[in-house]
Amino acid sequence: MKIESNSHLNSYLNQIQYKLESTETDLPEELEKLIDSGFRIEQDCILIKDFQYFGPGDLDTDFKKCEYEVFLNDIHVDDYYKHLNSELEYLPIGLKLAKRLHHKLTSSFDADFRIVVSFCETTYSGEEIDVYGGCVVKFHKIRPSKDDEFKFSNLENFESEAVMTIE
Repeated sequence: MKIESNSHLNSYLNQIQYKLESTETDLPEELEKLIDSGFRIEQDCILIKDFQYFGPGDLDTDFKKCEYEVFLNDIHVDDYYKHLNSELEYLPIGLKLAKRLHHKLTSSFDADFRIVVSFCETTYSGEEIDVYGGCVVKFHKIRPSKDDEFKFSNLENFESEAVMTIE
Protein backbone atom coordinates (compact mmCIF):
# COMPACT_ATOMS: atom_id res chain seq x y z
CA MET A 1 0.00 0.00 0.00
CA LYS A 2 1.44 3.36 -1.08
CA ILE A 3 0.18 6.35 0.93
CA GLU A 4 0.77 10.01 0.13
CA SER A 5 -0.67 13.03 1.90
CA ASN A 6 -0.26 16.77 1.80
CA SER A 7 1.03 18.86 4.69
CA HIS A 8 -2.48 20.10 5.42
CA LEU A 9 -3.66 16.53 6.08
CA ASN A 10 -0.51 15.74 8.08
CA SER A 11 -1.25 18.73 10.29
CA TYR A 12 -4.75 17.40 11.02
CA LEU A 13 -3.36 13.91 11.72
CA ASN A 14 -0.93 15.41 14.24
CA GLN A 15 -3.70 17.44 15.80
CA ILE A 16 -5.86 14.36 16.44
CA GLN A 17 -2.84 12.08 17.09
CA TYR A 18 -3.96 9.69 14.36
CA LYS A 19 -1.69 7.01 12.91
CA LEU A 20 -3.10 5.36 9.78
CA GLU A 21 -1.36 2.05 10.47
CA SER A 22 -2.41 1.63 14.08
CA THR A 23 -5.30 3.87 15.15
CA GLU A 24 -8.55 1.97 15.43
CA THR A 25 -11.76 3.74 14.46
CA ASP A 26 -15.23 2.28 14.22
CA LEU A 27 -17.23 2.93 11.08
CA PRO A 28 -20.89 3.88 11.33
CA GLU A 29 -23.09 0.85 10.65
CA GLU A 30 -24.31 2.27 7.32
CA LEU A 31 -20.74 2.56 6.02
CA GLU A 32 -19.96 -0.99 7.17
CA LYS A 33 -23.00 -2.21 5.22
CA LEU A 34 -21.98 -0.19 2.17
CA ILE A 35 -18.55 -1.82 2.05
CA ASP A 36 -19.87 -5.28 2.90
CA SER A 37 -22.36 -5.07 0.03
CA GLY A 38 -19.43 -5.21 -2.36
CA PHE A 39 -19.08 -3.96 -5.89
CA ARG A 40 -20.52 -4.42 -9.33
CA ILE A 41 -18.94 -4.17 -12.75
CA GLU A 42 -20.46 -1.99 -15.44
CA GLN A 43 -18.64 -1.61 -18.75
CA ASP A 44 -15.31 -2.55 -17.09
CA CYS A 45 -15.91 -0.03 -14.27
CA ILE A 46 -15.81 -1.08 -10.62
CA LEU A 47 -18.70 0.57 -8.79
CA ILE A 48 -20.10 0.42 -5.27
CA LYS A 49 -22.90 -2.12 -5.53
CA ASP A 50 -25.52 -0.36 -3.42
CA PHE A 51 -25.26 3.06 -5.07
CA GLN A 52 -27.84 4.11 -7.61
CA TYR A 53 -26.38 4.83 -11.03
CA PHE A 54 -27.58 6.58 -14.11
CA GLY A 55 -26.73 5.12 -17.49
CA PRO A 56 -23.38 6.53 -18.57
CA GLY A 57 -23.73 5.85 -22.27
CA ASP A 58 -20.81 4.08 -23.87
CA LEU A 59 -17.67 4.04 -21.78
CA ASP A 60 -15.43 3.36 -24.75
CA THR A 61 -12.17 4.87 -23.47
CA ASP A 62 -10.11 4.41 -20.34
CA PHE A 63 -10.50 8.13 -19.65
CA LYS A 64 -14.31 7.86 -19.64
CA LYS A 65 -14.14 4.78 -17.39
CA CYS A 66 -11.93 6.49 -14.81
CA GLU A 67 -14.05 9.62 -14.95
CA TYR A 68 -17.23 7.59 -14.39
CA GLU A 69 -15.74 5.73 -11.42
CA VAL A 70 -14.41 8.90 -9.77
CA PHE A 71 -17.75 10.63 -10.20
CA LEU A 72 -19.92 7.78 -8.91
CA ASN A 73 -17.71 6.17 -6.26
CA ASP A 74 -17.99 9.28 -4.12
CA ILE A 75 -18.76 8.71 -0.44
CA HIS A 76 -19.49 11.71 1.78
CA VAL A 77 -18.78 10.62 5.34
CA ASP A 78 -21.02 13.39 6.69
CA ASP A 79 -23.99 11.69 4.99
CA TYR A 80 -23.44 8.65 7.26
CA TYR A 81 -22.19 10.19 10.49
CA LYS A 82 -24.13 13.03 12.10
CA HIS A 83 -23.24 12.81 15.81
CA LEU A 84 -20.11 14.85 16.18
CA ASN A 85 -18.61 17.47 18.41
CA SER A 86 -16.27 18.72 15.70
CA GLU A 87 -16.04 18.34 11.93
CA LEU A 88 -12.59 16.91 12.55
CA GLU A 89 -14.34 13.70 13.67
CA TYR A 90 -15.14 13.01 10.00
CA LEU A 91 -11.46 12.56 9.15
CA PRO A 92 -10.64 9.36 11.09
CA ILE A 93 -13.86 7.79 9.82
CA GLY A 94 -12.92 8.71 6.24
CA LEU A 95 -9.43 7.28 6.70
CA LYS A 96 -10.79 4.05 8.17
CA LEU A 97 -13.24 3.83 5.27
CA ALA A 98 -10.38 4.31 2.79
CA LYS A 99 -8.36 1.52 4.42
CA ARG A 100 -11.36 -0.81 4.37
CA LEU A 101 -12.09 0.05 0.73
CA HIS A 102 -8.47 -0.60 -0.24
CA HIS A 103 -8.54 -4.00 1.42
CA LYS A 104 -11.92 -4.96 -0.06
CA LEU A 105 -11.02 -3.79 -3.58
CA THR A 106 -7.59 -5.45 -3.70
CA SER A 107 -8.94 -8.72 -2.29
CA SER A 108 -11.88 -8.72 -4.73
CA PHE A 109 -10.15 -7.71 -7.98
CA ASP A 110 -6.85 -8.33 -9.71
CA ALA A 111 -6.27 -4.63 -10.36
CA ASP A 112 -4.74 -1.54 -8.79
CA PHE A 113 -6.90 1.23 -7.37
CA ARG A 114 -6.44 4.80 -6.24
CA ILE A 115 -8.44 5.92 -3.24
CA VAL A 116 -8.58 9.64 -2.54
CA VAL A 117 -9.55 11.08 0.83
CA SER A 118 -10.23 14.80 1.08
CA PHE A 119 -11.17 16.78 4.17
CA CYS A 120 -11.94 20.40 4.93
CA GLU A 121 -13.58 22.34 7.73
CA THR A 122 -16.45 24.75 7.18
CA THR A 123 -15.24 28.20 6.24
CA TYR A 124 -17.18 31.44 6.28
CA SER A 125 -17.20 34.56 4.18
CA GLY A 126 -18.58 37.08 6.64
CA GLU A 127 -21.83 35.59 7.94
CA GLU A 128 -22.28 33.25 4.96
CA ILE A 129 -20.86 29.74 4.65
CA ASP A 130 -18.22 29.73 1.93
CA VAL A 131 -17.33 26.01 2.06
CA TYR A 132 -19.16 23.26 3.94
CA GLY A 133 -16.81 21.02 5.88
CA GLY A 134 -16.69 17.27 5.50
CA CYS A 135 -14.72 14.27 4.39
CA VAL A 136 -15.09 12.61 0.99
CA VAL A 137 -13.67 9.25 -0.08
CA LYS A 138 -13.51 8.35 -3.78
CA PHE A 139 -11.84 5.62 -5.78
CA HIS A 140 -11.12 4.46 -9.29
CA LYS A 141 -9.29 1.65 -10.97
CA ILE A 142 -5.82 2.66 -12.15
CA ARG A 143 -5.68 2.35 -15.92
CA PRO A 144 -2.09 2.86 -17.11
CA SER A 145 -3.11 4.42 -20.42
CA LYS A 146 -4.76 7.38 -18.63
CA ASP A 147 -3.08 7.41 -15.23
CA ASP A 148 -1.23 10.67 -15.93
CA GLU A 149 -4.59 12.41 -16.19
CA PHE A 150 -5.97 10.99 -12.93
CA LYS A 151 -2.87 10.99 -10.75
CA PHE A 152 -2.12 14.04 -8.62
CA SER A 153 1.42 15.16 -9.37
CA ASN A 154 1.66 17.34 -6.25
CA LEU A 155 -0.78 17.07 -3.36
CA GLU A 156 0.53 20.38 -1.99
CA ASN A 157 -1.38 22.09 -4.83
CA PHE A 158 -4.50 21.49 -2.73
CA GLU A 159 -4.09 24.58 -0.60
CA SER A 160 -7.49 24.58 1.10
CA GLU A 161 -8.05 20.81 1.37
CA ALA A 162 -6.36 18.07 3.31
CA VAL A 163 -5.76 15.25 0.82
CA MET A 164 -4.45 11.68 0.96
CA THR A 165 -4.11 9.08 -1.76
CA ILE A 166 -3.83 5.36 -1.17
CA GLU A 167 -2.74 2.96 -3.90
